[in-house]
Amino acid sequence: MLKIASRITPSNYLQFFQIARYAGLFLSGVFLAKFGVSINIIGQYEFILFLSGIISFFWIGGVFQTVLSTYHSCDNKIELLSKTISAQLALGLISSLLAFLYLVFIDKKNNFNYQTIIAITVYLLLNTLTFFNENYYLIKEKYNKLTLYAIGNFSLQILAILIVIIVDPSIKNFIYALLCISIWKTIILMYNLWVEKIKVSLIPDIGFLKLCSPLIAGILISGSSDYIDSFLVLHNFGSESFAIFKFGAKEFPLSLLLANSLSMAMIPSIVKKENINDGINELKSQGERLMNILFPITWVFLISSKYLYPIIFSSQFSDSAAIFNVYLLLVISRTIFPQTVVMASQRRDIILNTAYWEITINVFSSLILMWKFGIIGIAYGTVVAFLSEKLILAYRLKKLNVDFQQYTNFSKWFLFTVITVLLYFFVENFL
Repeated sequence: MLKIASRITPSNYLQFFQIARYAGLFLSGVFLAKFGVSINIIGQYEFILFLSGIISFFWIGGVFQTVLSTYHSCDNKIELLSKTISAQLALGLISSLLAFLYLVFIDKKNNFNYQTIIAITVYLLLNTLTFFNENYYLIKEKYNKLTLYAIGNFSLQILAILIVIIVDPSIKNFIYALLCISIWKTIILMYNLWVEKIKVSLIPDIGFLKLCSPLIAGILISGSSDYIDSFLVLHNFGSESFAIFKFGAKEFPLSLLLANSLSMAMIPSIVKKENINDGINELKSQGERLMNILFPITWVFLISSKYLYPIIFSSQFSDSAAIFNVYLLLVISRTIFPQTVVMASQRRDIILNTAYWEITINVFSSLILMWKFGIIGIAYGTVVAFLSEKLILAYRLKKLNVDFQQYTNFSKWFLFTVITVLLYFFVENFL
């Protein structure tokens, strides 16, 4: 038992948290489909989650990646946390206001009344603020609390969704369920701020925002691929196709969550090392372990997804399996980590410059492949864009004398990549 505990790393705790978060969202989707909730309501529910992400993913990521890379070298850590939550509050208020204006004046498809729009807006604000909690537990190394927080969030999400399904599965009640969950997380946030005596200001620190701005801009540009895809689907194929697309375009959760968590957790780990090469070697070792887990599981899902989707969800989502299989290919780019080395080196300019290339590639490849292959072509465009981003970052690191093989087992990664691509074409054409 002690031997197992000694092998648990900070990244494992964050990975568990992200898996629990995804599991809650995934099982909620399964319950919505299995218990006969109309596809129109499911589409509205997915739209709200989509809206929550699109208004905040870039600045939340930029703020906390900045904090993770600077916290351990910062003299006044409480002041840094105060600047962090104040920036969150200001950016959250702006984002939620923009969402409110969009729902009132632009969105015509969902027909939300004003009471529902206000509930959505409050949910969006509180939800963005509570991202502070898991990052706070991570940087303060309160790993047991991070685990309990993950379990609590998962349990509450499942319970709330099931209650609404049983009582009255209307979109208004699903929104109130999301709001209740965000209120619970906000109470925990207020407790954490009180324990650390962290002050919150409505006026953010301009210097801190400038420090975060390259990463915010980079993530806004590079991380908008999913939202570009969703917009293209909504604009060209309609709301029902959007629900089918979103049920397929979820990416294999272990690839997304374990890779992102490893990347985030390794940033402070590399920064804390006296010799940065020691941290990079540790990244290579953990990245190789991740390959050994993710690629074989991906192969299993490539073969079985067409049969599993109608069983897990329902027959109306059978077409989602083909989109899911394309997103499984993202494991190829998820298992290499040049971005981690770049952020640990605090070369935020490289992240921003690379982001411009990724978004350009994503837009053009998605449009071209959509015209050629239809809705599935949009998913192909995402795979092309993600891999392009990682290869460009690897090239930039090469110019800084950090070779690809220093942080990646190239021979294993290349072999697994070839097997994955060949298996995908076999499944799509012969299975």
